[in-house]
Amino acid sequence: MDIKERLKIAIEKDIISLGYIFWGLEISGNSRSKLIRLYIDNNDTSINLSDCEKVSNQTMEILNNSDFLDFNYRLEVSSPGIDRIFFDFNQHKAFLGYQVEIKFMKENIKQTLRGKLIKAEDNLLEIKKHNEDLEKISSSNYLSSKLIYMEQA
Repeated sequence: MDIKERLKIAIEKDIISLGYIFWGLEISGNSRSKLIRLYIDNNDTSINLSDCEKVSNQTMEILNNSDFLDFNYRLEVSSPGIDRIFFDFNQHKAFLGYQVEIKFMKENIKQTLRGKLIKAEDNLLEIKKHNEDLEKISSSNYLSSKLIYMEQA
């Protein structure tokens, strides 16, 4: 099990018990010092500084008492924002009708596509491209994606 998975297991249930959604986790840096960036969300209201502080304090207590971190780290807690990254294939289901940017493999070539998310199933995304054609992307070909914020006219 890699460090991201161990961290997720260690902190996810506490974040949920505080009333938040664990959206995702990023780790960057070198072997001696890392940045742990944690994203939280909420179904009812937007995330504010107080929410981030609450989750940060709880997470720091867990991390400081863990025995599997063998590096110095800095913790950041944030909302996913309006241009959120999707960390899990199933996170797309709540964003049907939204514009997304998806990276995927097609015929052994890395592709990037922007379009409207039309369908999100357990193993399949369907995107309506700007020319109205549909692109089906299976979870086995999926690489990454993010929400594209579109200014409303």
